[in-house]
Order: sequence, then C-alpha cells, then structure tokens
Amino acid sequence: MKGLNNYILAFIILALLSSLLFLTLLLISRLNKIYEKRLINRYVPIIDKLLFSILFNDEPVHKVIESNLYQSVYKHKSFKKTLLASIVKLHEEYSGDYNEKLEDFYHQSGLIKISFFKLKSKAWHEQCEGIRELSQMNIKAGISDIKKCIWHNNATLKLEALIAVIRLQGVEGLSVLHEYNEQINDWIQLNLIFELENSNLEAVESFSHFLKSKNESLVIFGLRLIAKFNQIQSLDQIWELQFSNASDKVKTEALRTLERLPSMSIYNRAKS
Repeated sequence: MKGLNNYILAFIILALLSSLLFLTLLLISRLNKIYEKRLINRYVPIIDKLLFSILFNDEPVHKVIESNLYQSVYKHKSFKKTLLASIVKLHEEYSGDYNEKLEDFYHQSGLIKISFFKLKSKAWHEQCEGIRELSQMNIKAGISDIKKCIWHNNATLKLEALIAVIRLQGVEGLSVLHEYNEQINDWIQLNLIFELENSNLEAVESFSHFLKSKNESLVIFGLRLIAKFNQIQSLDQIWELQFSNASDKVKTEALRTLERLPSMSIYNRAKS
C-alpha cells in the first residue's frame, strides 16, 4: 500500500512539473512574440526612412547601406526580416525605375542571400517564402532550384514553384509541364491562368500542344487556356477530341471550350 502511495505521489509531482514546464514555455513564447512585435514597431519607421531615401530622394544604394542609421540595425535578425518583407511588398506594388532600385538594394544589402537560404531549407513553408521572394524580386538565377520544388509532395510548395516559374519565364515557363506526370488540380490551374494573364502572350501561337498530352489534367488545362485567350485557331484540334477515345471529363471540357470560343456558331455552320 505504501508503495502504491509513492507511485501516486510521484505521478502527481511529475504532472505538476510537466504543467509548470508547459506554462513556462508558453509564457516565454508569448514574451518573445511581444518583444518581436515591439522590435518591428521600432524598425518600421527606420525602414520607411531608408527606402524613401532610395526611391524618392535618389540616394545611392551603397550610401544608404553605409549610413549610420542602417549600420546601427542591419545585424539584427528581426530588422532584416521586416526589411525583406517591406521590399517584397513594395516591389509588388510599384513598377519601372522604383522596382529597379528595390532590386538593386535587395542585391547590395545581401537580403537576396536570405531568400536563397530559405529556398534551400528543408522546411516547405520556408521554401515557399524563399520562392515567393525570389520570383517577386525577378531573380532568374533561382529558376533551376525553384523548378526542383515542382515535384515536391507538398501541394502548396508545388503551386508556389509553378507560379514562380511562370512569373520569371512567362509562357516559356509552361514548358516544364511537358515533363509533369502528376495531376494538376483545378486550384493550381486557376492560379497559373491568373499568373499568365500578366505575361506576354503575343509570341504564343497556340496552347493546342497540351491537347496531345497523356496527362488528362494537362489536356484540360490546355483547353482552359485556349478558351481563356480565345485561340480560335485550335478549333479543329478541340473538335477532334469529341470523336477521340478521350475520357468523358476531357470531352466535357472540350465541349465547354467550344461553347466559350467566340466563333463557335460560325464553326458549327461550317461543319454542318
């Protein structure tokens, strides 16, 4: 009986210690978040001042980096994190000379190294951040490593990589899909089409080459691209799908594509 009481007492003590440890770790985590938030609030006006001088006062990037203001904070991890996020966001909002200045600062400040470090991380969410940063900052040197992520098991990382390749290479980036054996779901297709809307499509004669793919999802993707960009020159290939041994899903999408193309009524009269 005495031994049983000792076991119960030991269990209670262990439970209390575990609870105390959990509460301590939770408190430390919250304090760290509060501290980091305070640091960010402190860094934001500094970052605004630095970037304003580059973008609107035409201050040379190397002088901003050599300034006492920058030198006093650049070694702090939270500062670099906040600065990187600010540059990427501004690059998304601006264009032209402003973006060139931001890209120059991104290189000279060494922030680009942080993005490449994230890209090569084993954590998929960090890889996503790195891919997003590199593609937004127009760093084509990262394409080969980004393409490797297209075959990753994580769907989010896969999507980020595909979008980044198109953002960096435009329509040319779609060539990577010819080697793609996995199914591309509707959500990925929608995001890719949205990204392509910002690309130069004048050099593209047709997306009909996707219709010859053995990957059903790529055929459907090709049909949706044809419909989206009104490529009426692909009408014959689409019509042939209706009489092929393609799946019902492909035939349904082909019919939907034909109905969406502006010259469908003329085509029907020509076929009859």
